[in-house]
Amino acid sequence: MATNFTVILFQRQHFGNDPGTFDDIEPDVPFAGSAKNFSFDCADVDPGETAVLMFQSRDVDHRRNILRINGVDVFGGLPVSPARDAWNANVLLIEPHHQLKATGNVLHVESRTSSGESTGDVDDFIIDNVVIVYKILDVSLPSITGDLAAFLENELLRSITNVKGSGDEADPADRHNEYVLPTESQLAAWRVVFRNLLAGSWAQAHLQAKRISSTYNVVRYIDTLSGRTHYVLMEGVPGHIPDPARHSSGVTITDPSNPARRGWGTYLFDPQPQRAVSLSAPHPKDDLETAEEAIEGYLALHARTLLIAGADRDQNTSLAPCAQSARPYFESDVAHVAESVFQMAFEEIYSSDAVTWHLQFHGNSTCIEDVFLSNGVASAPQILSSLAANIAAASTAAAASGPVLTSRVFDATGGCFARGTDNMQMRFASGLPHTSICAPPNLPVGPSRFIHMEQRRDARRAADDPAATPGRNRAVVIAGILATFS
Repeated sequence: MATNFTVILFQRQHFGNDPGTFDDIEPDVPFAGSAKNFSFDCADVDPGETAVLMFQSRDVDHRRNILRINGVDVFGGLPVSPARDAWNANVLLIEPHHQLKATGNVLHVESRTSSGESTGDVDDFIIDNVVIVYKILDVSLPSITGDLAAFLENELLRSITNVKGSGDEADPADRHNEYVLPTESQLAAWRVVFRNLLAGSWAQAHLQAKRISSTYNVVRYIDTLSGRTHYVLMEGVPGHIPDPARHSSGVTITDPSNPARRGWGTYLFDPQPQRAVSLSAPHPKDDLETAEEAIEGYLALHARTLLIAGADRDQNTSLAPCAQSARPYFESDVAHVAESVFQMAFEEIYSSDAVTWHLQFHGNSTCIEDVFLSNGVASAPQILSSLAANIAAASTAAAASGPVLTSRVFDATGGCFARGTDNMQMRFASGLPHTSICAPPNLPVGPSRFIHMEQRRDARRAADDPAATPGRNRAVVIAGILATFS
């Protein structure tokens, strides 16, 4: 069985109650105090197998100090040091009852007195170079080598049923409730899947996803055009995507073995992204060519993640339970439903760091500007203005004196009313807790790292579309994004 390792601690730590104890032999060692927790991940760990904890220690005086992993004492604890002037090399076993997991493990180190009390003259000691070696799951991911863009655009997107018309005018003949409603417990389980994907625990995520729905896989996809590897959470595998399934309104599927397609979306992860950017397309089909634009942008930017909804926003016939507008939102519209797998993915990705920018592509015919950017609040971050200017500059540079795209940012002076303020991802990014994003009056509460991009038709056209011009197509929009997030 293969193994992996995680470095939990790479800098010496002094535990105890006397910061000056080691000034004579370790004058610069950081003082941790009497207790400290260290969080660590174990990508693709097999929790049923024994792991090995290795570390160095110095001047441990007794056996009453505490060493725990995930709240469980490590057998043997902190071994007593034979001498103050020597380092100990320690090897301890971490057993299945410590319940190692792919993400969120905790090593707890605590200094105690010789009688085991937490107060008084606790022991002063140093630990360093803490490493855990563990066995990984014996799982073979589905692996594909091919043209990733071609697969996504020509196979994945084409597998989504197109609903002719939009909103009130959606064609009933195309609406078959193909989007299955996820249950509360399924959504909680999906959060764990996305946390594992973010931690690079591909095998763990693959197994967990299949426990929710056997239709889902984590596919290792090697893109022949770039040579880069991507991990794709999707229904089926390339070449074998299950057909959409027709249902009555409000259907849930709790049996993981049920082969029916769920319509919960496709999620791509680049394990070595070059830009802290995440792109999303919540309205494939209805917002024409926004999914294609998101795919091309993800690959061009070498972005961190890409989220693509798994059904037309008008596929289901029941109204969404969250904030509505003059244009009706249905329960298959993941930009306007709080309890969706798409929302779980967004929330976990957004919350996983404080630097990634999240761009979401939309289409409309009502804004005056070709590209209208919104952060949901009038005091938008400066980067939105930079993005608008860079899109305009890219358009002008490509136009060669021909027609160009116009762009604008929602700010204190107003602008288009398609501002995304009732968008669930926008609301969460603004600082609203998940439990508050659905209620109609709960508008975004502050600036965020989310950019809602409304685009007229020409801004979404492929550069080789006969109706496109050199300065008016999605390639110049992507060029503007590249210039902004360089």
